[in-house]
Amino acid sequence: MSPTDDQIAGLLRAGHAVAHIEKTLHTGGARIRQVRDRLRIPTNRPGPKAESLDEQFRRRTIATDDGHLVWPHADGQLKLREGASVSAARYAFQQRYRRPPVGSVLPGCGTPRCVHPDHVEDRPMREALETQLAQIFGSAA
Repeated sequence: MSPTDDQIAGLLRAGHAVAHIEKTLHTGGARIRQVRDRLRIPTNRPGPKAESLDEQFRRRTIATDDGHLVWPHADGQLKLREGASVSAARYAFQQRYRRPPVGSVLPGCGTPRCVHPDHVEDRPMREALETQLAQIFGSAA
């Protein structure tokens, strides 16, 4: 029995390759392509799917026993789908504070390469802390 157009379309929409559909449904590639073209189903682009920034961040950070998230890679970058990149620290800052950082984003905890969203600071935050310390301890701080 020949597979229905709906069966072919379902596998195409799920991202399966023509060769896989041929074997699964025991039908020819020409029929599969005909159904795909008639229903205007885009061709499957093989290869890995791009990870979201959140997925990259979670996969690449390493949690430490003392509560930090360390970015172990020297590049410190998350790849955007458009081919550009954003630093892991800037991404963590935007996740925590819901605004773009001003100036450099650095770990306020003092742990090198820490990108824990609660530990990163931008320039205005560091300046405010310096002002507070100066008010408490005087200009020697």
